Amino acid sequence: MSTAPRTNFYHQLTLQLDVIGALVLRELHSRFGRNNIGYLWLIGEPLMLATVIGALHAFQPGHLGSTMPPVPFALIGYCVFIVLRGVINRSESLLETNVPLMYHRMISVLNLSIARVVIEAAGCFCSLVILLGLAIPAGYADMPARPLYLLAGFGWMVWISFALGLNVTAVTFGKPTLGRLVHPITYFMMPLSGAFFAVEWLPYSIQQVADWNPLVTIFEYARYGMFEVASDEHLFPGYLNSCCAILTYTGLIGIRRVRHKLHIH
Repeated sequence: MSTAPRTNFYHQLTLQLDVIGALVLRELHSRFGRNNIGYLWLIGEPLMLATVIGALHAFQPGHLGSTMPPVPFALIGYCVFIVLRGVINRSESLLETNVPLMYHRMISVLNLSIARVVIEAAGCFCSLVILLGLAIPAGYADMPARPLYLLAGFGWMVWISFALGLNVTAVTFGKPTLGRLVHPITYFMMPLSGAFFAVEWLPYSIQQVADWNPLVTIFEYARYGMFEVASDEHLFPGYLNSCCAILTYTGLIGIRRVRHKLHIH
């Protein structure tokens, strides 16, 4: 009697994981196909873009007198940020391109969102590992000083990207005008996200404002994990968790309402 709920939960969890895995494979095939290098484009696209960014910083002495090496600084900033950009940009058209799948009862908007996040996060993380793996022996970077903090920063970026993606999917569904604003907004977010600056470089009054931006705190975590000299004065885990949890909650409510609209159509 007591094992029945556990068995049912395990069965449902396994079923959901199978659905997400199938959606990941479907998305990979539809986006990259099997020709040329096929699924390797998952890593190839962010890898090429991040390589260009890193190369542009290869001959710079530093940032505003900082002792943090410019190449890994730029690589971490860009590779972590494109998780957010990729997830949000694709969330705008998530339902319009997958409406036929909604007729399958076991597939939900949440499944589609998770599958997209898995793909974007995997590609960006692998690109970051590869580029750092090349930059370290080449003398442009050192080993991460605090790897767990770097992983935590990347993990928080995946979480907040997922949460924001849910909200974007819910808000833009059936509103093409709003959908067209998503891509420009992500470009405006880059200079404000903290991807290419450290809070300690800013005037004190601006630092206090920047600390309210959860994206800035995420990049502070990532850089604190990578660089021995990075400051730990702007790390706020409780605030980050609260922001991500609230955004996830509002996003889940939003996609629940959207699912009802899909049934009406």
